[in-house]
Amino acid sequence: MPYLNLATIRLYTESEGPGKRAAIWVQGCQRRCPDCCNPAMQEIRKNKIVDVSDFWPLIADAKEKYQLEGVTFLGGEPILQAEGLADLAEWCRNHGLSVIVFTGYLYQELLEMNNPHVLRLLKYTDMLVDGPYIKELYDRERDWIGSSNQQVFFLTDYYKPGIEYEHHTHSMEINITDRSLQMNGWPF
Repeated sequence: MPYLNLATIRLYTESEGPGKRAAIWVQGCQRRCPDCCNPAMQEIRKNKIVDVSDFWPLIADAKEKYQLEGVTFLGGEPILQAEGLADLAEWCRNHGLSVIVFTGYLYQELLEMNNPHVLRLLKYTDMLVDGPYIKELYDRERDWIGSSNQQVFFLTDYYKPGIEYEHHTHSMEINITDRSLQMNGWPF
């Protein structure tokens, strides 16, 4: 079973795609977009190494507890961990959850890689948001999308084009526990 180098996880969010979702951020990114909202996740380093199968009970419990509709993979750069994420995406789809992937790569670049793990991840992805974040092109029209150069690809019929314009706003969530403060979404 493959592993993931995890940056962080939120088992319930409404800021990382449509509906109620779990969000998994992986550690490491070679794209290093200036003004990235997750700069601490860019460094390619060992963070939290987790067996992919360890996510299954967590996500199954969260699906039941929060009535999740899907899972979102972000980072860092998910494509760098395509093998493990492909296994997790297949498990999610087989358990009735949609899969969204945010990547700094262009969709065409992913296809041209001809990497079996990347192609398998795409096979189990319902919605792909591609392209680097460009601060000067900040997108104020689409939900969850950082900049207007980024494209949304609907790789299955799970979501219909236009869903990314449903609210015309970015949201931010703050989760406070006795040990930490977590923020996700778009803080500006």
